[in-house]
Amino acid sequence: RRPRTRRAGNLNFPSPSSRSIMGMLAATAKLTAQASGVLLLESYGAKHLATTNPEAHAAVWGIARFSLPKAFSLVILINLVACSFTVITLGFKVSAARDKCGVPLPAMYATGTDAKSRKFNCVQRGHQQALETFPMFLVASIVGGVKFPVSVALFGAVWCKARFAWAEGYASGDPKKRYGSAWAKLIWTTLVGSFAAATGVALEVAGLV
Repeated sequence: RRPRTRRAGNLNFPSPSSRSIMGMLAATAKLTAQASGVLLLESYGAKHLATTNPEAHAAVWGIARFSLPKAFSLVILINLVACSFTVITLGFKVSAARDKCGVPLPAMYATGTDAKSRKFNCVQRGHQQALETFPMFLVASIVGGVKFPVSVALFGAVWCKARFAWAEGYASGDPKKRYGSAWAKLIWTTLVGSFAAATGVALEVAGLV
């Protein structure tokens, strides 16, 4: 059976099936549960450490300047600085691929169907997809890091590793290999984790928790 389509002007777009929607919802719920577990672990650890070792607690979650926890410095160094350099490095890989595959600027993608064109487009996609999600990941990290600095910094470190793994798999020339590494699949876990942390801050600001 052909998938149902909906018209938009002169274009036909396949309507998403109920199975694909349920699959996306299930995957999102799973990632949210995993990320929430990390955040709850930090909350419990902070409370426990405040009772058993107040000095250690103050060194990590104690309020520094600007009314921010001291561990927020990790969010700045990892989620802002290190993750930004990750995106920049992926951009350098695209520049190198331009020379090897003969795709001059300002073309974003190669238009051919040969192996070199396919190779370049895969490398470019590894960088472009990171650019598409990095702004929301960064903003959510900065907000969520106010309450969960350790967890959010951990998400940032894993995000860097996962991004390189995802791009490397894609750069093989076979898009299916972008999730070939276990690390690569964590690009979504870390993104949802930052969203969960930011949501926790929003709930606290609203006085709901």
